[in-house]
Amino acid sequence: MILNIIIRCLVPVIMVFGIPFLEKSLAQNIINNAHSHNDYLNKRPLYSALENNFKSIEVDVFLFKSDLYVGHSWLQLRKNKTIEKLYLEPLWKLFNENKGFIYQNKSPLYLLVDIKTGAGPTHDILKIILNKYKPMLTRVVSDTLVQGSVTIILSGNKPGLESFKYNLDRFVFLDGRFSNISKNISNLLMPIISIDWSDHFQWNGVGIMPKKELILLSDIINKIHLEKKQLRFWASPDNKNGWIVLENAGVDLINTDKINEFSGYKIQNQ
Repeated sequence: MILNIIIRCLVPVIMVFGIPFLEKSLAQNIINNAHSHNDYLNKRPLYSALENNFKSIEVDVFLFKSDLYVGHSWLQLRKNKTIEKLYLEPLWKLFNENKGFIYQNKSPLYLLVDIKTGAGPTHDILKIILNKYKPMLTRVVSDTLVQGSVTIILSGNKPGLESFKYNLDRFVFLDGRFSNISKNISNLLMPIISIDWSDHFQWNGVGIMPKKELILLSDIINKIHLEKKQLRFWASPDNKNGWIVLENAGVDLINTDKINEFSGYKIQNQ
């Protein structure tokens, strides 16, 4: 009984002081189409997504005084909430503890970094930061992919394609847009295409998706898959009905703010 009281008292202390921890061991199998949108808004950034076996995690960053702070707006930024403290340092710890991997089945994790400040200066600082964690990162060396445990994908205010033209050794990739399709952009640079759902669809996940929109969805997916790129929509219907439609259609990464609910849906439909 005394031990139970101590544990109940200790957990809040851990949460208050922000000490990162995993509540359960990481599973052998990951959910290959699970993308944690604005992951930092969760009560336990990174860890909730990892414990629920998510393939992809998204984090917004702002450059301020030579560091990259995590948040949805300037008002949310806090001194101890940097991309290193919330994401890179914990991942590095797991990487070393798990003998060079994040997940037990050695599946790589996507970390999509949505840049909210100037592309060039923010990318310059990010490169300096990422260099500390180079052994765990997916790289491209002289047009050859060297798969790592964490793949960094730049989104938002990302540098232009020309910035990477003569970069023969890099450990970042680009999140493209629909306008990048049919432009002969290598998947070694741009493996993912992300699209605003509302640019093409009105269906909000309630009821049956109109046939006309289903056909359009299929056409978009086919165009992207023809180039062997992966597709993600943002602001897509974030409910079970929406997930079913997106999954059946073949969307590669399903955007969700509901980590536990999406994980439960996947378990029920195995």
